Amino acid sequence: MKARTNKELFRKLPSVDDLLRHSDIAILIEREGHAAVTDAAREVLETLRKKIASGPDGAGLDLAIEGIPAAVEHHLWQSLAPSLHAVINATGVILHTNLGRAPLAGAAIERIREVAAVYSNLEFDIASGERGKRDVHVERLTARLLNQSW
Repeated sequence: MKARTNKELFRKLPSVDDLLRHSDIAILIEREGHAAVTDAAREVLETLRKKIASGPDGAGLDLAIEGIPAAVEHHLWQSLAPSLHAVINATGVILHTNLGRAPLAGAAIERIREVAAVYSNLEFDIASGERGKRDVHVERLTARLLNQSW
């Protein structure tokens, strides 16, 4: 009897395609892209399938099915949320390897922002018009730092 009941409960779940056509989900697709939303929808449906498979009754399934769009949105935001966060280094170790090493100076961050926001000559030698090496951008500065000439 349980197998038959589970079969009936599984049939109540929408397909991924049907779920992606839901109006709330369509809005998410427009904002965050089809692939990310599809992955979130699959995860939510898989979680519900596991609950059905492990539980003897489907009393809350109808409520869970109504909440699928919200669950997909929640799962999507969790999957897209940044994983790096600012922390306080209270370890007493100045350059702590587990805490992102040393913070960058404001000027360095601003320069990174300026160059990273556009195309750059990272591996292109402007003078020769040919492929260059990315190391050349730090060679001069490294030599200066070490009081050497290259």
